[in-house]
Amino acid sequence: MKPVNIERHLDCEMYAGDKCPFFSDEMSRGEIYKINSGDNYMLIFMSGPSTYTFGESAPVKMTEPYFLFLGTDDKISIAIDADKVRLSSFYFDKPVKLCSAYAISNLKSFAPSEHVFVSLPIYEPLERTLNSIILLYEDRLWCQNILGMKLKEIFFIISAYYEPQDIGQLFAPLLRREIDFKEFIYQNFLSCDTVQDLADLRGQNIRKFKKEFGEVFGMPPYTWMLKEKAKFIDERLADPTVPFSDIIEDFRFSSSSHFTVFCRRQFDMTPTQRRRMLIKDEAEKRAAERRAKYAHLRSKQD
Repeated sequence: MKPVNIERHLDCEMYAGDKCPFFSDEMSRGEIYKINSGDNYMLIFMSGPSTYTFGESAPVKMTEPYFLFLGTDDKISIAIDADKVRLSSFYFDKPVKLCSAYAISNLKSFAPSEHVFVSLPIYEPLERTLNSIILLYEDRLWCQNILGMKLKEIFFIISAYYEPQDIGQLFAPLLRREIDFKEFIYQNFLSCDTVQDLADLRGQNIRKFKKEFGEVFGMPPYTWMLKEKAKFIDERLADPTVPFSDIIEDFRFSSSSHFTVFCRRQFDMTPTQRRRMLIKDEAEKRAAERRAKYAHLRSKQD
């Protein structure tokens, strides 16, 4: 059965054309498929066998249907070892969520400390979804909206039918990059006065840096830097033995008035007022702890 009035779909403004993110074809024995990834890819083999070589690793021979994920910096070479093998691929921007309520970042604890490249078997629920996409592709129904929803369906199926530790290893390139990015930010933001300084130190274009920062931290970098800087300054203000002049010098404020403006904006009070409040809060906390510790003595006296 073929679609009715295919011309209507081909003329639609949502028709993906040569920018279709999905590809599917049958490959023959001896063919080599290579990707020097500049995008995020999902590679899907609906039949086997085939052999893949990831980077400089040893070849891995697969006989059952499988899929794997390639990050933007990954390279892979795949040799077809059968008369006909169905190869499909989906490329996309960085996925943030497996479903609307489950972020990929939730899997960080399952990401290996070193990149371990894995492939996963294609279970029946995923096979059904993939076959539906292949059908649309072969009938040239390359609607950007529908393909976008189908990609979300793939991620949803993966989140529903695969173990978290397996998904964490599958998306290790994404998760490790996010972990590395966070480690870099925490290690260096205090030594940088501006977002541009931080982006330059990272070696990233400012636009790309801000985009990645927002994806990882959920807020603009300048807002985050101010909030985190305020936490460190709060620790110093809580210590009455630390002179304001030391804080001004250590955090590279241009003057005492600059420091005061920062405190008013972050704490809604002057440095002196903030210190008094922190010292008072600490004293009340210690008093409460003492009362709790010796409550049994007071009850005996009563």
